[in-house]
Amino acid sequence: MRLGHQPPDHLLAPDEVVYCETVDDQVFVYTGRAMYQTALSLGELESRYGSLGFFRAGKSAVVNLHHIRSLESQGAGRIQATLATGEKLIVSRRYAPLLRERLGL
Repeated sequence: MRLGHQPPDHLLAPDEVVYCETVDDQVFVYTGRAMYQTALSLGELESRYGSLGFFRAGKSAVVNLHHIRSLESQGAGRIQATLATGEKLIVSRRYAPLLRERLGL
């Protein structure tokens, strides 16, 4: 996965990515150690790396399923995912049923 808009670009293995989010029309990729900006959209990240565990958690986030440590049901059909980094990410009610299905829950 090539990240960055200008040299030096960073190459990351998809399994290093914990989650990705959109903030102010920019996409950021988070690993356990650093944050990077990418020119790829969340849709592109999801389609390219979906088979490797990337899952759309909401309109502004994609999470790597391999980095989810626990799930907790929230009100209104949402799910709170606790990630390997300790960060918490909300899976929207639109994507929560798909997450349950994907994880076999």
